[in-house]
Amino acid sequence: MRLWLIICGFLLISSLVFVSYERQRYSLVSHEELLAIRKKLKGLSPQERQDLTYFFGKAISFDPYPYTLVGYKPMSITHAIVEDTDDLVARFGKFLNTPGNQTLKRGYLVWEKYQSLFPRSKYILISYSFFGEGRKELALINPKLCLETIEKHLGDFQEVLGETYTKEEVFWILTHPHHKDFYTIIDHNRLVGILLGFGRNNAYLYEQYRGSKSRSAVSDSLRLEEDPLEGFNNEWPWPGRLFSPCFVCDPTTKETQRLKKHYKKARTIVHWTYFLRNKLEVTLALLMQS
Repeated sequence: MRLWLIICGFLLISSLVFVSYERQRYSLVSHEELLAIRKKLKGLSPQERQDLTYFFGKAISFDPYPYTLVGYKPMSITHAIVEDTDDLVARFGKFLNTPGNQTLKRGYLVWEKYQSLFPRSKYILISYSFFGEGRKELALINPKLCLETIEKHLGDFQEVLGETYTKEEVFWILTHPHHKDFYTIIDHNRLVGILLGFGRNNAYLYEQYRGSKSRSAVSDSLRLEEDPLEGFNNEWPWPGRLFSPCFVCDPTTKETQRLKKHYKKARTIVHWTYFLRNKLEVTLALLMQS
């Protein structure tokens, strides 16, 4: 019995040392940063904190914000239906009154109310209507990665926009929803796939086989016999709410193999940054980093 207790104690101490070492090695958020966020959140009511936690929980799991926040993904998008309007397409209208969507809506409105408490210099957050005035998308943009991605694929943006824009001009359009060409970018499957870090070839193949040029087009997805696309995260059964970036890809290409290595490395950083911590506090701390 005594030997068993010694072994258990040794294993416990070893585990604590391992966790401490890995967190120090990979985590991008300090304890002091989390304390500062915790202090700011005390100004919210318990219900507001709960709703905000739900909203950012969806942002983490839907199109993972953390991969943009740790510098491995140019852009991420999440959504919240904030008004009960009649111009939503039918497939979204039925979700308006579900409890989960009502909480999501409240969480988004809490964020709009208090976002000035969490100033950002490294990242850009833009909101805009999509699939009708009643549905908002919230895009998180890493300017450095977005500019690099636009420069690399500038020909695609110039082709779709029909203008010889520079990378800086395209980035300006992307970050200003009232620009006349903003929706030309944000509604285009290939361009958004590129900006979301799915790979240019994968984004093009999605446009060709499973979607259309427009994200907002309501139609049945094409499923041709030669469709090469599979789920990117099929081979990565990561537990918890922090999933791998979720998109379809051609698993046989060098592009996809490179992306798997890229996001596997990012996953390690995301895991240890969030491990056994309050996900809302960590996300806000990352947002506020300079």
